[in-house]
Amino acid sequence: MQAVRLAGHYGREVELDLCEGCHLVWFDPIEAAGLSGPGILALIERMAAAQALAHRTLDPQAGCARCRGALKTVHNRSRWGASLQLECAAGHGAYQSFGEFLREKGLLRAMTLTDREQLRRAAQTLACVNCGATVGEGEPACSHCGSVPALFDVARLARALDPEGATEAHAVHATAAERDALRCAACGATQPAGASLRCVQCGATLAATRLADAHAQVAALAAALRAHAERPAPHVVARRLAGHAPAAAREREFVERLRAENDAQLGRGEPQIFTEPLIGAASRWRLAVLAGLLLWWWLQSGA
Repeated sequence: MQAVRLAGHYGREVELDLCEGCHLVWFDPIEAAGLSGPGILALIERMAAAQALAHRTLDPQAGCARCRGALKTVHNRSRWGASLQLECAAGHGAYQSFGEFLREKGLLRAMTLTDREQLRRAAQTLACVNCGATVGEGEPACSHCGSVPALFDVARLARALDPEGATEAHAVHATAAERDALRCAACGATQPAGASLRCVQCGATLAATRLADAHAQVAALAAALRAHAERPAPHVVARRLAGHAPAAAREREFVERLRAENDAQLGRGEPQIFTEPLIGAASRWRLAVLAGLLLWWWLQSGA
């Protein structure tokens, strides 16, 4: 296990542990939620580099990375579907394979027979999303790590890195995350049957078979993502303010209504504006003398 420090939200760092040979990542509780766009991009780069290593199976006797205690298999369900992880029984964290982490984040989509046929016609090999090994044409799962074949959804990956749209002008965002299987969302061209990986008209990448290829598609966003983390892009700030404007208007209206109701209950009219001093000069002189006498009495009493 290697400790890796990655960029988190609000300038913080998230430290997680990576087992490159086993293609596993260890997350302490809620660590994964703390990763920012640059952090996720850096983690995917490390995962892609680790796929060059031969896959090793996790030791069945392996325990929690913190307390060495027993692990249990947990079936999670997110908005993107089901995923698995090996969780510490004491709640210290969990192991998750590269493929399951990417699946839980919604960065993968199921591979269809059409995808396999297109890869066969293009003479491209099918790579395992978890360990990077080649998956045979008729194999339902990777023979090295058991992962089910899948494809990286490049558009969804770009949006996961940048949910606020700071880099929305970049060409990688031209492909919509929810795309029609028969139409390219980048240029709108109708696609022939089986064209699910790359648009036949404009060449836009719709899906990638290897983690390194998916990372290469979005690596150009790194500089802009870091700049946005340090100082939000102007159009993002304007969008945030515009989003808060209706709520602020409702709050002002609510406060004004409460003030009007309160004034009505107390019988108040228009607020009174005092132009004359409330206390005259003679009254102020008497108060000063009285204050002096009280101070002299207090001093005498203390003596």
